[in-house]
Amino acid sequence: MNTPFVSVCLFTYNYERFLNQAVDSVIQQQCDFDFEILICDDCSTDDTLKVANQYQLKYPNIIRVLSHEKNQGGTKNWLRAIQSCKGKYIALMDGDDYFSDSSKLKKQAEIMELDNDLVLCFHSVDEIYDDAPELNKTVVFEKEYYELADFIKNGWFVRTSSTFFRNGVIANEMPTWVHDFPYRFDTILHVLLCQHGKAYNLKESLSVWRKHKKGMSNWLMTNQIQNTQKKIDLAKKLNEITQFKFKKESSLFIAKENSLLFFYFVRNFIFWKYPILFFNSLIRMDFYFFLKLLKGKKHGIKNA
Repeated sequence: MNTPFVSVCLFTYNYERFLNQAVDSVIQQQCDFDFEILICDDCSTDDTLKVANQYQLKYPNIIRVLSHEKNQGGTKNWLRAIQSCKGKYIALMDGDDYFSDSSKLKKQAEIMELDNDLVLCFHSVDEIYDDAPELNKTVVFEKEYYELADFIKNGWFVRTSSTFFRNGVIANEMPTWVHDFPYRFDTILHVLLCQHGKAYNLKESLSVWRKHKKGMSNWLMTNQIQNTQKKIDLAKKLNEITQFKFKKESSLFIAKENSLLFFYFVRNFIFWKYPILFFNSLIRMDFYFFLKLLKGKKHGIKNA
C-alpha cells in the first residue's frame, strides 16, 4: 500500500451491530487518493473485535485493527488511534455512526488543500434516533469559517463523524491533564487545532450521527449533573491553556452550562438533593438564556 493521503480513525466499544455499516461507508468512499482505516477497539465485550478482524483479513492493505487488553476509556483510545495515523489528513468516526455521502473524504480533502490556513474541516450531520425516529433531524451550523473563540464560547458542537483535520498540527504527546476529561478529547482537539489556524464548515450533511441507548451521548445525558460539571471544569482549563485571551467567551459558556444545570434541577424537582450545586448554578447562570429554556426554546447549537 502507498502512503495514505487520509487516515480514518474508527473508534469502537461494543458496536458489533453497527460496525459493518460504519466500515462499509468508508470503504465505499470515491476518492482519487489512497486512504487507510484504523479500527481502534477499546476492549469490547461483544463481537466487535471479531468483526473488525474479519475486515482486516478481507482488506489487509487498507484496514489496521488496534486493540487493548484492558478498557482504556475514550481519550486513551482516541490518542492511540490518532498517533498511529500515517495520512496527511485524519478523519474521525465513532463505530456506531457512518458516512452518508460517498464523496465525503474527497470533498473535505479538496477544501483543506485549497487553503493552508485551515486546520479543521467539518460539516452538517443527520442525527438519527434508533428508538424515536420522530426526533430525527439535520444538525446544521450557520457560519462558514470558525476560529478559536467560537470553540471556547460554544464548547463541543462538531460531531465526531464530521471531523477532518491536518495531521501533525498538534503535538503527538498530549499533556497529562487531558486524561482528567476521559470523554472530552473531541472538544480538546478542536481547541488545540484552532490555536494554529481556522476551521471550515462544509454546509451539507455528509454523515449520520446515531443516537441509541448504548451510545456515549446517551450516557452523558443520563448523567447530566456529572457531565455538566466536567464541561465547566474543562472550559476553565481551556481558558487557562489559551492564556485567558478568551475570558469573555469562556464565561459565557460556563454561564449557559449553569443555566442548563439549574433548569435540570428545577424541571426534575431534585434541587433539594444538591443544595450547594443548585445555589451555585443559580448565582452563576445566564438569566437571559434561562428564560429561553423556560419558553421551550432548545439549546441553539445550530447558531454556533
